[in-house]
Amino acid sequence: MNSVNLIGRITKDPELRTSSGGKSYVAFTLAVNEFGGGNQYTQFIPCFAWEKTAENMARYVKKGAQISVEGNINVRQDNNNGQYSTVVSIRANRVQFLGANQAGGMNVSQSNSQPEMSRPQTNNYDFDLVEDNKPSNDDDSILWED
Repeated sequence: MNSVNLIGRITKDPELRTSSGGKSYVAFTLAVNEFGGGNQYTQFIPCFAWEKTAENMARYVKKGAQISVEGNINVRQDNNNGQYSTVVSIRANRVQFLGANQAGGMNVSQSNSQPEMSRPQTNNYDFDLVEDNKPSNDDDSILWED
């Protein structure tokens, strides 16, 4: 099973982009704290999300926001002038807000309806699954072109 769960903070505002196949996506970095040997380390983990999840992230997530990411590990080989490297990233299938002041108090989901302001505020805002873990034809090679 290829599954990963992370909690961390977004390092910069997500920027919505469009792939060559016409699908919207965001590429973002998640700063995740790790403890070991009495020290704290921060891992900076490259992640990406597609379609509705990406659109909602671009709209509601800002730099420094604490989120939970559920997804899959994505590994690919790059060849840069004969130098091979392995690129590891996380495909975010589900993203949740974890902070109390996130998303302006809105409950955000994958549905096409507008966010509802009348619901009671909670600490978790759920973007839900984008593709219900169906195989994807997304072109992951377009990521990390910064």
